[in-house]
Amino acid sequence: MKLICFPYAGAHVNVFTELQKAMKQLEPATEVIAMEYAGHGKRFSERPYRSIHDNVADLLQKLRQSLSKSDEISLLGYSMGSLVTYELARNLLQEGYNIRKLIFMAGTPPHRIQTEDEEDLDDEALLQKCQIYGLIKEDQFASAQMRQLFLPALRSDIESVHLYNKINQYHCHQFDEAIDIAVFQGIEDRSVTDVDHWQDITQRDIQVYNYPAGHFFMNENQEEVIADIIYFLRRNSIHDELVRNIR
Repeated sequence: MKLICFPYAGAHVNVFTELQKAMKQLEPATEVIAMEYAGHGKRFSERPYRSIHDNVADLLQKLRQSLSKSDEISLLGYSMGSLVTYELARNLLQEGYNIRKLIFMAGTPPHRIQTEDEEDLDDEALLQKCQIYGLIKEDQFASAQMRQLFLPALRSDIESVHLYNKINQYHCHQFDEAIDIAVFQGIEDRSVTDVDHWQDITQRDIQVYNYPAGHFFMNENQEEVIADIIYFLRRNSIHDELVRNIR
């Protein structure tokens, strides 16, 4: 199986380093692929996208070069990455790729994201808003150099999320029941709403994993979160449902 991971706004692929290490040791049959957004990390010199759909089109082009339609594929997205995962899954399925599992972490369901415009916020106001809702780590942009280097990508990412439903129009896509879906959530995360509405995207029960933390629960509960990811990837969905029904 290939587990393809998408980071949160303003981040790059190193957020999945510990997950990659753990999977190599505990689940070596699963290849973890962390995807880099334009304007982030190794792709820093590229211009970041201000649209989720443009970002997805770029990532889709890159994935076509490395994926086979015979591969068993799982997608994992964190925060903005959960929205990217949702849209990419739709596109990959339409093209005939074998999507088996979806993991949405620290994200509001796509059809429940409210449209907002961040263009009028100066840098200080934007950072203060992000800090209030726990979207950035404390002192992450304390230096002028950090702001100059990394704030443009963060701003583009946040705008792309908040403008998503200008295009999507709050439409809810339903995935086939054969796809196993999980939601991972920090119960103290103020930036995420309507978590129960993830159930709208499938007719089968989603798996929910809650943690006593905020937006960056994966950092605060690293071992538990990684163990839960591995358990979810290993679980035989049909078998588990049969056992539950018998009980």
